[in-house]
Amino acid sequence: MKMFKTRKAIAMALSAMVLLSFSGCGSKTSSTSSQTTPNSNTSKAVHLVFATDAVGSSNYTIASSLSTTLKEYLPAGSSIDVQPISPGNMGAAYLFENGTADITFINGAPAKMAYNDGTLGKPKTQKFKALAGHLTNVAAVTYFSNAFVKKYGVTTLEDVVAKKIPIRIGTSPKGSMDEWCASLALKHLGVTYADIKSWGGDVINAGGSQLSNMLKDGKVDMILNHTSQQSSDVTQDAMTVPVTFVQMGDSLLNYFVAQGFEKIKYPAGLWKGMEKERIFAGTPDCLYVSSNMPDDIAYALTKGLCEKRDELVKQFASIAPFDPKTAWQPDKVGGVPLSAGAEKYYKEAGYIK
Repeated sequence: MKMFKTRKAIAMALSAMVLLSFSGCGSKTSSTSSQTTPNSNTSKAVHLVFATDAVGSSNYTIASSLSTTLKEYLPAGSSIDVQPISPGNMGAAYLFENGTADITFINGAPAKMAYNDGTLGKPKTQKFKALAGHLTNVAAVTYFSNAFVKKYGVTTLEDVVAKKIPIRIGTSPKGSMDEWCASLALKHLGVTYADIKSWGGDVINAGGSQLSNMLKDGKVDMILNHTSQQSSDVTQDAMTVPVTFVQMGDSLLNYFVAQGFEKIKYPAGLWKGMEKERIFAGTPDCLYVSSNMPDDIAYALTKGLCEKRDELVKQFASIAPFDPKTAWQPDKVGGVPLSAGAEKYYKEAGYIK
């Protein structure tokens, strides 16, 4: 439930099949060697794996178009193979651990967490570097049903927790960006899912359409959806059920920023019922590559991405926030170090002074 949608169960099946079929795949040259030397330069063709979400997802569609564009910047004979093998944001960084992927999208905050501490109970991994950040403006859009607001007289999550109101929170399955954002918010406010349930509330993990139906039927009071301004789910919910968009307080927003998020502004009038500008905690999509990728290949990919930015935006409006002038900045890439090749391009372009 974000710009690059949560993958369905079939993606996991495809992931397992591809992992078996492409065991040991990754950045390779046309030479007899099965691996490139980290940080080496090469003029030979390379064959890269771009890991994405399920076939048909916006993530997959954008990656497919992007791979065609970027291939023009690689040595002759090179290829970029788009594979729907990503386990999602919370686990995507581990694709680089065993050379399963060379390129993938990860939101900045989970990338930071994987790099510094680890995610999903796994140890940290530093087998990846950043190419570009803030490709989108996705954020943790949060809204209450007006029936809930009227019944309890609250308009913020902070008030709900302070008064121990029996709220029914709807979010995506555990391990998704939506669910992670919900858990982080409650953690900062000093409560757990068990606390919510002890008050008579609940936390419902389900897909977007199911949560929309539950909101319409009065079975969910709040939805948290880490998504873009183009979200069809939020548009539908706001058109179907009167809702109030929730503004996080400064303390909660700043907590998210400390976890690698950004403060993302969504304008008034974006959705029905959103009468004022809202500042949500968001962690935009970023592009990361294997730390084993040769510097000149990372340079070429970065150059292609930046030079073709306008053409890509014409195809995909959701990546309009991408700005090459600032895409290298630490807060835009979750604090993950830039690839040396990417850094070289940004310096030559005059973006890094």
